[in-house]
Amino acid sequence: MKIVASCQYIGTNYSGFQFQDNALSVQEKIENAISSVTPLSSRVNCAGRTDKGVHALNQIIDFETREDLKDINWKEAINSFLPNDIKINWCCNAPEDFHARYSAYERSYLYVINSSKRESVFLNDYSLNLPYKLDVKAVQQNAQFLLGTHDFSSFRSSKCTASNPVKTINQIIVDANADLITLKITANSFLQNMIRIIVGTLLDASKSKARLSHSILEILNSKDRAMSGKTVSPKGLYFLGAKYASLDIEYADINSFLNLTHG
Repeated sequence: MKIVASCQYIGTNYSGFQFQDNALSVQEKIENAISSVTPLSSRVNCAGRTDKGVHALNQIIDFETREDLKDINWKEAINSFLPNDIKINWCCNAPEDFHARYSAYERSYLYVINSSKRESVFLNDYSLNLPYKLDVKAVQQNAQFLLGTHDFSSFRSSKCTASNPVKTINQIIVDANADLITLKITANSFLQNMIRIIVGTLLDASKSKARLSHSILEILNSKDRAMSGKTVSPKGLYFLGAKYASLDIEYADINSFLNLTHG
């Protein structure tokens, strides 16, 4: 029996989603919780393998059980064994050939920036504090050069093991509400640290006296990580969800999330 579910988590205390032998992961906590309800017949799959410190509002997972428990409330049952920083949003039956990672044709992330000169204890762990006024229009203009299909070697971690650096970014939306600035980036898939490097590069390039000596296009075409900006903190990054041909799943509601958590 295959189940697909959506979960949310605060990534601060975890080494990332994916299981690791010597560090606490989100996957380990979820698998332990499911195993407390019913035996697992395989590992839990996820749509986006978030890194250490990265959060998720709508991480899509799937798992197979050895028992056909038709009457069980999967959401309540699994949540009863999860810590307060990981929660299941919903569960439903999935086609047997469904795979949270390989069936996804699109994924979306949100990066949150607090540009207030005054740091907030409520935002410190969940956004990047940027103590200067950001030129949001310049960020949006520079972001447009990244749209489409490109070799994103300039925007990947040196530890990235992906065999193909070519990705397609479908959308980058930059929005500002007072001191809170968000970047929503949607693509077919992402390289390791790709979003955090993109954000760092866009922030540098948007400054009136930019620290970057090259344009975004030059950085992109160089395929050289040394030419792009720094990798910004993971604490401002949120996985919003994934899209599938076989399931109608919406991305997380950004406005509701921002109103709830950031005021």
